[in-house]
Amino acid sequence: MSAEKSVMMELSGGRKDGVTPDQQDKKKKSCFPIADRIPARYILTALFFFGIVALQTTRHGFSIAIVVMTNSSSSAPTVNQTTIYHNCPSSRAVNVSAQIAGSDREQGELFEWSQSIKGTLLGAYFYGYIITQVVGGVLEQKFGGKIVFGTSLVLAAVLTALGPVAARSSAWAMFAVRFCVGLVTGVSLPSMYGVWGRWAPPTERTRLLAFCYIALSLGGVINFPLASSLADEYGWPAVFYIPGSFVAAWLMAWLLLAYDSPAKHPRILEEEQKYIEDGIGMKTQQKLPVPWLKVLTSLPVWALIVGQFSSLWGTYLLLTQLPNYMKNVLGFNIRTNGLLSALPSLLAMISMMLSSFLADYLIKRGTIPKVWIRRSFVITGFTGMVICGLVLANLSGCDPAAAVALLCLLQAFSGLTNAGFRAVHVEFAPRFSGVTFALANTAGTLPGIFAPMLVGFIVENDPTVGGWSKIFYIGAAIQAVGCVFTAVFMRTDVQPWARGEGDGEAKNTGPSYHKDTMTVNGHAEMTTKFLEEETKA
Repeated sequence: MSAEKSVMMELSGGRKDGVTPDQQDKKKKSCFPIADRIPARYILTALFFFGIVALQTTRHGFSIAIVVMTNSSSSAPTVNQTTIYHNCPSSRAVNVSAQIAGSDREQGELFEWSQSIKGTLLGAYFYGYIITQVVGGVLEQKFGGKIVFGTSLVLAAVLTALGPVAARSSAWAMFAVRFCVGLVTGVSLPSMYGVWGRWAPPTERTRLLAFCYIALSLGGVINFPLASSLADEYGWPAVFYIPGSFVAAWLMAWLLLAYDSPAKHPRILEEEQKYIEDGIGMKTQQKLPVPWLKVLTSLPVWALIVGQFSSLWGTYLLLTQLPNYMKNVLGFNIRTNGLLSALPSLLAMISMMLSSFLADYLIKRGTIPKVWIRRSFVITGFTGMVICGLVLANLSGCDPAAAVALLCLLQAFSGLTNAGFRAVHVEFAPRFSGVTFALANTAGTLPGIFAPMLVGFIVENDPTVGGWSKIFYIGAAIQAVGCVFTAVFMRTDVQPWARGEGDGEAKNTGPSYHKDTMTVNGHAEMTTKFLEEETKA
């Protein structure tokens, strides 16, 4: 290898992914030959992906199981049984009493839980989940994400398996179990962000995080048919037991292949480690105390908090109320309802992946400041959500096909915000990304509590398409405010309070540097020859 090529390879960290073919023999062998041939950060991505899918099917199966766990005589809604939903002035009215009676015949008869009790049990998870968001970021700082994330999933599976015993004891025992499941899983996503703060190179972090986020949507898509099939074939207790086996299988791979940072990974190539650490600009592994006052008074932090709340308002509204809306307003039967309810999540997955690759491509080119790339996705995503919400408010009940299409578009636009602000946590505060995400996700959990309450209050008093129009108007207003605040105050450069001793600025590992970052460790500029090779690659 020539001296010039050696210099260029050192400056670039090897290939674009930090690993070169002629350096494979430097990697230590392990009991996983396939894993030895794949960059360590991609292995970590796959572990998070399958872990989150397993987590989703474990923690949210209860929303399906409760349908077949209750006695038909106790499943009447709080609204008047003679209420009529008018889809449109020209369309036939849908009798709620008839629909409920028909659905009751499909439900199992076991527990005498009223609608108010069932609503309380469904919300118990979120009451616990919101408490431990910040705790998760702090625990990741202290013990590392490997322990925190793995323990979270194991405890969630164990607690969920206690569901049948708790349900047979009392509704309050079931509430306690669901509350505790929320407590232990509340630390999972903040700990994941803490890990990615040390693993995600600047030109890849959007898509690496997007792969993890689409696991949330995919888990939601899988959960409904899986839980329904288990309840139908083996009875509702299977919904609590079977998903835990997925967690057990995942845990073995997690313990053997996941590490908190490149520096702690025993088999990572030196070139990949250098590529990651130079890109992030974090050379030391010291654990710094969280500067809480500076974090809580930082406008860029509040921009992410407001963005998370505004974006997840629509997501949680659909997650908790979409089947109800499609049944009582759009008039779809239960089979069609289930299929159509999965479409918005599928569109969100596609949107997340396409936008993440586009964002990383633009960041790698370096011709546009990174902060404006992020802002453009924020503005596009939120603007699309607002428009869809406003059209839904005026169209929803009158054209079911158009309403379903708009709901899918709304979630597709929501997926764009993933490339807008969710990756910023590991950019502007890589050492404290778990903490800042925990603060944002605490706010992002509030819609899971208040959106269903708002729907219940409005629809109970105005059970018509007009009531749902008010709900969509409120959602559009929330997202408009979130768009403006997030776009104005969001930053992508590392904040002064987030830097440790010996840290440099993150650098672009693509062919040219970002306009809002600086080089690290005084590296010389790349030769023209190398830049041309990288551009062609």
